[in-house]
Amino acid sequence: MPSIIEIIIAVPMIIGTFLMVVASIGLLRFPDIFCRMHAAGKAGTLGVSLIILAAVFFFVPTSVGVVIRGLLAIAFQFLTTPAATHLLARASYITEYPVSDRTAVDELKAYLPSQSDQTHGHE
Repeated sequence: MPSIIEIIIAVPMIIGTFLMVVASIGLLRFPDIFCRMHAAGKAGTLGVSLIILAAVFFFVPTSVGVVIRGLLAIAFQFLTTPAATHLLARASYITEYPVSDRTAVDELKAYLPSQSDQTHGHE
């Protein structure tokens, strides 16, 4: 029978692995870049963070420095991945990357110019 520590380590590792698989399926199956970035940004960030948390729980008895580094890695993950996906989405929108045919509403048109709007303004 597994000990309580092994269960505490296994649960975030299994959930994190599941979320990473869901993110990878989303990257393969979603119709356009904006949906794919959403899958990678949300499920990917939480999945990686849970796997790091499981590693932190596993190495807690060896060193306190591992805990600090693990928590810093999780904080870094939560700070950088959403910002990166936001910048990629913005760049994709401005360069008019093709969207899915199921996309019906463009709410950003009033707030964020596309590349063709910027080129026509310079002529």
